[in-house]
Amino acid sequence: MSTSIPAVQGDNIYPVTLIDLDLNGNVYYLSDAYKPFTSGGNSYTELGAFLALGSIQDNLRTTNGDIAITLAGIPSSSTGSEVNYLQQILAEPIKGGNVTVTRGFMDTNTDELQATTYTRFKGVITNFSIDEALNFISKQNDYSVTVIVASINTLLETKISGQRTDPTSRHKFFPADKSFNKIPDLFNTTFNFGKEYSGSGTGGPGGGRGGGGGNGDQRRQEQR
Repeated sequence: MSTSIPAVQGDNIYPVTLIDLDLNGNVYYLSDAYKPFTSGGNSYTELGAFLALGSIQDNLRTTNGDIAITLAGIPSSSTGSEVNYLQQILAEPIKGGNVTVTRGFMDTNTDELQATTYTRFKGVITNFSIDEALNFISKQNDYSVTVIVASINTLLETKISGQRTDPTSRHKFFPADKSFNKIPDLFNTTFNFGKEYSGSGTGGPGGGRGGGGGNGDQRRQEQR
């Protein structure tokens, strides 16, 4: 469901992108602003032009779409309070991390972020890529890391609902239930449904018809 953003009050307004990036349980709060902001009790680190966000599709119908978040200008070694996102992505299992993209608005007269922000995208990390370039001024390599984020709708469409008809799936929800235990044995069994029964027995259908015929002849003789 789309979110309508009302007209922002103020004469000089600048949009700010806020990103909550979860890397194996460690959440990093980033923004494309030139100064740190606090929103929702979280302090967002200013990355300015070093943070790039791919286009987000806004459609009437719910559609699938991935976005790319790029962190550029990462030095080969970080010092002090700097975060080496390259090292974090390579060292941690980041696949499946949650990402939330929020839009806020800054009043350039006061350089403060307005209290109301709007969620634009929620998704999960599915992949990443790394680009390397030599910085001739600092004589070291600079890296850019691009994180690919799939939308929540994509994950819901690929999610398996219910359970499979096998003992493993059944025992996952009902450990003591044995109703599915024979399914692997029945899986490759051929059943000839509708095939006539070929077994022999006493008093077959033919004998019954014959006996009926004999009684009929006897009744006709008595009538004569």
